Amino acid sequence: MTTDLPDGTPTRMPYADEPEPAQEPRRFYRLRAPHIDKTSVPVTVRVTPDADLYVAVGSGRRRMYLTPNEAWALWRCLSEAVASTGEPPEWIRVHITPAHR
Repeated sequence: MTTDLPDGTPTRMPYADEPEPAQEPRRFYRLRAPHIDKTSVPVTVRVTPDADLYVAVGSGRRRMYLTPNEAWALWRCLSEAVASTGEPPEWIRVHITPAHR
């Protein structure tokens, strides 16, 4: 069976590999916390698809990897603990937009 296609019509090779689905890029969530001696301290969380979350406080000096379940548990404990210290400061009331780098 032959099919006449107009010239320039894109065709798929019969045994060509399927294209890889575009992997979602890593996302970084960053916020700078005021510091007593310095201007501020960076806090960064990196989310990579199918990998542990990466948390860094400061210039990478304090960092750890967390599974999503560990991160949820940390979020719950930390939010309760910090809430017990009083009202949140004004500088924390910001929306954090993820960056891809």
